[in-house]
This record gives sequence, C-alpha cells and structure tokens, in this order.
Amino acid sequence: MKKNYFIQTLIAIFITSFALGQNTLSTGDHFADVNGIKIHYYVSGKGPVCLVPTPGWGPSINYLKNSLKPFENFFKVVYYDTRISGQSTGPNDPTKYSSLDFMNDMDSLRVYLKQPKVWVMGHSMGGFQVLNYAIHHNENLNGIIALAPLAGRDSIYEKEFTKMVMKRKGEPYFEAGSNIFFRKDTTKNKNSEMMPYIFPFYFHDVSKISEFEKLGDPQMSDKAGEYTDASFFGTEYLFPQLYKIKVPTLIVVGDDDFVCDKVSQADRIHERITNSEIIVIKDAGHFSWVEQPKQFFMDIEKWLKKQNLMP
Repeated sequence: MKKNYFIQTLIAIFITSFALGQNTLSTGDHFADVNGIKIHYYVSGKGPVCLVPTPGWGPSINYLKNSLKPFENFFKVVYYDTRISGQSTGPNDPTKYSSLDFMNDMDSLRVYLKQPKVWVMGHSMGGFQVLNYAIHHNENLNGIIALAPLAGRDSIYEKEFTKMVMKRKGEPYFEAGSNIFFRKDTTKNKNSEMMPYIFPFYFHDVSKISEFEKLGDPQMSDKAGEYTDASFFGTEYLFPQLYKIKVPTLIVVGDDDFVCDKVSQADRIHERITNSEIIVIKDAGHFSWVEQPKQFFMDIEKWLKKQNLMP
C-alpha cells in the first residue's frame, strides 16, 4: 500500500513539474520573477525558443509581437518587456539599468524557461543587447538575428549619423527633429515628448508611419529613458569583442536607416563576426519589415532555411 502511494506521489510530482515547465512556454502572456523584478513576456509560435527583448530605452513589446509574426512559423518566440518597459517592473535605483543588468535578465529568463540554449533576436538597442549577450554567453546560444543593430558610437558613426540626418533637409519635419539631435533644443527631453518630432527620421517613406501606428500603443516609458541616461545603458563599444561570437548570425539593415546605419554599424558588425551574413533591405529605414515586408521576410526565410529551420 505504502509502495503504491509512493509511486503515485512520484508520478503526481512528475506530472506537476512537467505541466509547470510547459506552462511557462504556453501561448500568451506570462510573468517571470527574476533578479528581483517581474519580467513580462508573451509567447507565440512553434519551434526552438527565440528570446526577443524590447530595445530597453522605452517602448514595449507591442510593435514587435504585432509585426514579426512570420518568425513564429520557425520559432517559439518569447517577446519580453525589458526592465521598466511595458508591463515589466524594475529597480528603484536608476543605476541598476546597465548593460550587465540587461544581460543578466536575458540569461535569467533563459534559465527560468529551462532552455539550455536559445536563439535571440533584437531590434536596434535590442540588437545591441543580443550582440552583447552573445559576446559573454556564446555557449548558451543557437543563433542570432540582429535587426538594425547598434554596436558602438564613434567618429565613423557620428559622420554617418549626421549625413543621414542632413539627407532629410528640406522635409517639413527636419528642423524640429534635427534641433533635438544636434542639441539645439533641450526642452523636449522625455521620450514621449521627443518622439513626435524625431520619429519621421526613422522611415525612408514617412507615409509608412501609418502602418507602424497600426501595431498598437508603444506604451513609451519615460522612466526607462531616464534610467537609460542615468546608467549609460548601451554605451559600451562592442566592436573589439564581436569576434567572440561564433554562432550563426544574421544582420539585417535598411539602406536608409539613419540611426543604425549600414556603413558604421551593419557592415562592421558583419566583418567582425566570422559566421555571419548581412541582408540589406532596399528603400527602408529603421523598421525595414514595416516598410518592405515582402523583401524582408522573403530574404530572412531563405537564411532561416539554410540554418535547417523549417516552418
């Protein structure tokens, strides 16, 4: 009798543990308690797990999970709000917002989801995060997809940034936006206050802003922007360490991206990661999959199939 009870108990524990493990990756919204904060994440799709962080300086997962759905044919995608963004909580101390904190959160989420290895995908400063994570945790990765990634600001970056901003001279939005970029206007210092003036620069075709707006409320966090400045999040210069990344890496950039451009960022990232490929999306800015979805997903699907990932 006791033996049967013992066996039944073990079976119940196993089933419960398995169910709990499965629940963490069931489709829908979840919260993970890691590093003293609650990370909000949303799961969708099928296949190997791919972690997708928000950029970190303000927006939530809405624009990502509502526009990158074709990736869900290849991956079980885990979109997550980084600390203080979207529905995630964060520390009271603004200095606890460093690149190291973001790396620790990413790795803690991987462990929480019981994944020995994961894919990672990030856009813009999310791209910075996944590259930085890969430099330090290459052994925990299956591969990387870096969408308009940033790896460091230097004189080459400043030259390209200025050139790309000035390219918009004559546009109705140019004066207000460029005054913010070149620090002539210091009054609009919060994310929510600045974005209406600078957002047109992010597009090759400003009429596509309406397509972006359909993706839902970005839930811009001004506090995340303040913490970013206070902790110097994302200011590290990654180029000298990119050689440490050995996993398959795809870099995708719009040919008219003013903030994470091809010349100073994508090309140099590609040069320094041996096992990497680069895709340039024609007539696209910072959100190349919104402006040119057909080219974007068609080219990336070819690369994914080369990695033996099938829908």
